[in-house]
Amino acid sequence: MTTASLRALLSRIIDYAGLFPPAALDLPATVRNYRRYQATPDRWMLGALALPVNQAAAFAAALAEADAAPNDIPVSLLVSPDDAPPDGLRIVSVESKANDPALVRQLVERWQPAMVFVELNPTDEREVMWATLRELGAGAKIRAGGITLDAFPAPETVASFIIRAADWRVPFKATAGLHHPVRAVHPLTYDINSPRGVMHGFLNVFLAAAFAWHGMSPDNLERVLAEEDAANFQFTDSGVAWHCQTLTTEEIAAARREFCRSYGSCSFDEPRADLRALGLLS
Repeated sequence: MTTASLRALLSRIIDYAGLFPPAALDLPATVRNYRRYQATPDRWMLGALALPVNQAAAFAAALAEADAAPNDIPVSLLVSPDDAPPDGLRIVSVESKANDPALVRQLVERWQPAMVFVELNPTDEREVMWATLRELGAGAKIRAGGITLDAFPAPETVASFIIRAADWRVPFKATAGLHHPVRAVHPLTYDINSPRGVMHGFLNVFLAAAFAWHGMSPDNLERVLAEEDAANFQFTDSGVAWHCQTLTTEEIAAARREFCRSYGSCSFDEPRADLRALGLLS
């Protein structure tokens, strides 16, 4: 049976990004998949659908083809700072790149009340950017991988980003490279001759974030991110333990609600299959 602490950690955590590599599905297939996932017992793990703003018009046709209405699918819209809000979408969050506080302000003013996540270089330490995100109630976004080895930041880089976000009390989301629960070597794409490399685990990243939110030291945080033995993450109904470090289920839920919001994944099937293989998901 799925424990209460795992449910707290993974509730609405996956923003389905089927349009993006390595899946790179077309829009009708992505919408059909999302509707199918909404009907599964694991729908409690499903967040928004990631949609580029330039496909907003085609989204209406894909919805009709799937016999769905706009309100049936929450959208996380990927935009540039100059894009205008389209009509007819249930936009719950907006994702964009912005390297300047003025652009962050422009995004927030244009897209409110949707939550705005600004993709930052994970090594960006500029206080003015983090202060602006906090002031405006916006979030940060970290790219945790990709389809090439050089797209994956080191554990210490991810740890520094998480610590910085926690110190500033700025919520964040992650994207890319988080198909699997625990850090390990995997193929980077679905090609038969795909390169292989070490990929971050979504349990590692989000448990590290929850621990950071509640004051874990930087050294221990890096070790959580580098953990490769799933057996060292012990989930019960009352909480989770990693070695001698613990969080209650309530602490996990608070961190998810206030800090580590979600991650984008082009697969909703792989994360669930791996969790079942580990005996964590019923």
